[in-house]
Amino acid sequence: MNNLSNPHLQRIAVLQRIIISMIVLCGTAAAVRADEIAVWNFNDSDLVVDHGSGTMTSNFNVTNIVFAAGTTNNARLGDVAGQALSLQGGTSNANNGRNITVNVSTVGFDNIIVSFATQGTSTGFTSNQFQYSTDGVNFLDFGSPYVPAATFGAVPLIFTLTSITGLNNNPNAAFRIVFNGATSSTGNNRIDNFVVEGTSTAIPSIPEPTTCLLFLTGLSGLLGARYKKRVGAK
Repeated sequence: MNNLSNPHLQRIAVLQRIIISMIVLCGTAAAVRADEIAVWNFNDSDLVVDHGSGTMTSNFNVTNIVFAAGTTNNARLGDVAGQALSLQGGTSNANNGRNITVNVSTVGFDNIIVSFATQGTSTGFTSNQFQYSTDGVNFLDFGSPYVPAATFGAVPLIFTLTSITGLNNNPNAAFRIVFNGATSSTGNNRIDNFVVEGTSTAIPSIPEPTTCLLFLTGLSGLLGARYKKRVGAK
C-alpha cells in the first residue's frame, strides 16, 4: 500500500515541503541588501559617475577642485583606493557657502541611502550641511552640519533617507553638500567613494528573520502534533 494515499501522511508531506520552502526563503533574507544606483570613486580624477547613472556638479572655483590620494573606505564593486575629490577653500576662502550637487534618478528604487568617506584638514571646511531635493531645484537640510574627521578612517558618513518617501522612485532626486568654515586657501576636504543606493522595487519582499522563525516554529509544532496524533491512533 502506498503510504502517501493516507490523508494524514499526505498532509504531513505538504507541511514538510512548506517548511523546507520557508527555510530556503528565509535563508536568502540575510543576503538582501541595498543596490548601488550610482557610485563615484574619483579614480579618473573627474566628477564623472563611475558605476550606474548620475551627475555631479559644483559651483566651486575650478582651480580649487583637485584630486588627491583616496581610500577603500566605502569602496564598492572592487574599486581600489586610487584618487579622492579634494575641495579647497580658495583665495579669500571664496568657496565657503558653495557646494557639490548630485542628481540621481531613483526610479525603481526606494529606501534611499547616501554614503561617502571624508576627511578634512584643520583649515579646511569644518561645517558641512548635507541636503536633499525631491524636485532637483529646492533643497532641504538633512540633519545637522557635519565636521570631517582628520583622516578617512574605516567608517563612512551615512545619510539614511528612508523616511523621505518623496525620494523613492523619483527621476528628479538630488543631493547636495554645502561647505563652510574654511580658513585658508589650501585648506581642504576630501570626499571618496560617494554612493547613492536603494532597495529595488522589483524584488519581492522577503520576510524578516523574526517572522520566519515564528512561522517555522508554528509549522513545526503543527507537524509534530499531527504526527503524535497519528501515532496515538494506531
